[in-house]
Amino acid sequence: MFKNSYLIFRPFPLSKSLTLLIATFYKLLLILFNSNCVAHNFMRDSKDENDGAARSLFLAALMIGSVMVGGLFYDFESEGINLAPIIESEIPNDILVGSLDTLEISLDDEDMSSLNIEMTLNGDSVNVQPNATGVLIVDISQIGVGNHALKIIVTDSLGQESRLSSSFNIHYPYEDPTVMIVDNNEIVLVRGDSATINGTLIHPDLGTCDLGWSDSDVNEFSLNLPFSDQGDFSWGPSEIESNMTISILATCGTWEDSSDLEVVYFNVTEPVEGCTDSEANNYNVNATKDDGSCEYDENPEPEPITGCTNVSANNYDETATEDDGSCEYDTNSPETGSLAWWSETLICDEDQIAPSVDDYTTDEADNHECHLSFVIDDGNITISTNGLPNHDFESTLGCCASAQSDTYTIPLTPVDDSDCNPSVSSDGCVMAPIRGTIAFAVTGVAIYGPEDGPGGDAVALEEGAYEQEEGEQQVDLGVCHGHSGPGGVYHYHADANCIHWHGEEGETMYDYNLDSQRTLSTHSRIVGFALDGYSIYGYTGWNDEGEVVEMTSSYQLKDGADGSGGINDYEYIQGLGTLDACNGIFSETPDWPEGVYHYHTTMFNGDGGIGFPYFINCYAGELPSGDDSGDDDEDPCAGHGETWGPGIGPPPDGCGGGPPGGQSSEGGLIAIPWSSNPPNIGLIIISVLMMAVIYRYSRESAFGSSALNQADKVREYHLTPKLA
Repeated sequence: MFKNSYLIFRPFPLSKSLTLLIATFYKLLLILFNSNCVAHNFMRDSKDENDGAARSLFLAALMIGSVMVGGLFYDFESEGINLAPIIESEIPNDILVGSLDTLEISLDDEDMSSLNIEMTLNGDSVNVQPNATGVLIVDISQIGVGNHALKIIVTDSLGQESRLSSSFNIHYPYEDPTVMIVDNNEIVLVRGDSATINGTLIHPDLGTCDLGWSDSDVNEFSLNLPFSDQGDFSWGPSEIESNMTISILATCGTWEDSSDLEVVYFNVTEPVEGCTDSEANNYNVNATKDDGSCEYDENPEPEPITGCTNVSANNYDETATEDDGSCEYDTNSPETGSLAWWSETLICDEDQIAPSVDDYTTDEADNHECHLSFVIDDGNITISTNGLPNHDFESTLGCCASAQSDTYTIPLTPVDDSDCNPSVSSDGCVMAPIRGTIAFAVTGVAIYGPEDGPGGDAVALEEGAYEQEEGEQQVDLGVCHGHSGPGGVYHYHADANCIHWHGEEGETMYDYNLDSQRTLSTHSRIVGFALDGYSIYGYTGWNDEGEVVEMTSSYQLKDGADGSGGINDYEYIQGLGTLDACNGIFSETPDWPEGVYHYHTTMFNGDGGIGFPYFINCYAGELPSGDDSGDDDEDPCAGHGETWGPGIGPPPDGCGGGPPGGQSSEGGLIAIPWSSNPPNIGLIIISVLMMAVIYRYSRESAFGSSALNQADKVREYHLTPKLA
């Protein structure tokens, strides 16, 4: 009746001992049933029923005992499946600093929750618990460079241990070692002489290097040696009296320092005394120290070289050391200020043949010609000019220069401004415009103030005193510190002495160098006239002793300034240079031997700094009536970047450079119109309803009853092994 019976129980997690006990009990019931059946059949024909019953009970007990013993031994055997924890990790031996912040160690066991974890890093305890996937994450971001040791002991509920020991090294990136090379490690010299050690320091990052030397203990390098950006160095002791050893130590390193040591030996020999002057009669070629024994032939004092020593004379002799009264002067020179004088001083007038000049900025030969005419009337001279120079030039960024129609009127006899005392300061003086025309050259070319469109010192920018900020209007001066501006107006910001420069055969304006005009042995010529009528000479003039000297500015940059702030970056220091606050001086000139106030071009100040204001800064003389500031002659197009331009406003009439045509927008917003009729609202609503129905149907399909019945599933780290 029990042949097809089964022991049925809900499959929930049981311990192995409990599972084994239930299985054993189930088998026991089956055995009892079967044994009774066997005993009954075996003994039913026995004549002694008591004896058969005893045998039946014995057989049943024997079978039950064997099953129970087997079950007990099975239980001991099955419990041995609980193994020691498993530790797995792939820790690299070498780790580049900063490349790995954590180490990962995987743990595996039948009962993860009962594990006891002991971990040390470099001997210090680390408290880290495994995450949901059984992984230990160890933070190594805060440990430094070097060798490190990680040890882990994991113990399970049965006291079984597993251990992991790992060593790893954290290191810096590789960098080349420090290398130092000296030209000579052994130097032989005469006692009292000096010597030089030349060498080169080699390392990928010389900014991390220190170079020191010592003449005693090589472990003490307190004296530093300078070296160039290329690593070159040169140094040596002077007046060496005895043998000595110099140790030079170089230490460099971005991550880790490395060093190189060079030792230089100085071997001192005794000097050979004698006459060391090769011009002497008893010159000793082997002598290393002059003993004062040199002998010479007796010669009389050199005779003086006589000649004309006046630089303004026609026959000036620069080799003469004694004036012999032979100086000759041109008695036919025109009187200063006369019509003939103006015709001789001004260039490109109707009596002269104007040269054809080229704008180097263009691709073709331009054949420009300068033209100038003048009229003297009522104590004034009026000059009309096309504004083109008499030399090849560069328009640069303002290309291209074009002929103008300019007129300048200045007094023949300038009158001092009584309110202006430029020897003290520019207070009370009429200031020259910082931009636009402040004077004109003898060719009729405009001379501008020092500032450019963005408001900086254009000359200081050209000479590299500062760099323009990104987005500023670009400024570039060409040869002779001139260029073209809006409207094709060519003008100078400095120099202009190339007006009187004439190159040798084969030379171009690119061969011009303003130093050739700064080192003249004679007084410079007039290069232009200020609007108050006073003349502007070149770089050289006469001092009080009649010697030719370079004239220098008395302006200097203020502390921390570089010229990018324009005229406001400079201050007048009385007596710093030879010129006053207006960049002028009262002294004799070839045109006014009795002395006259005049200006000079300058490229340097008295300390060798930049020679602001380059032409003039203020007017020492009175301006013609109706021109109290020089603004009337200022180029109306000169305010680009200051009074007009991108982001400011349109240019004045005739200046060009207006905004390009086409569409524009404000604030960067763009409106995009419908390319067809707007969408139908009813169609939109129908589409939304269809999407909702599809979504509902797909949700029911994805979450049906079979899916919802999985809620009683239990997930564990390891499945419990099923008994056989």
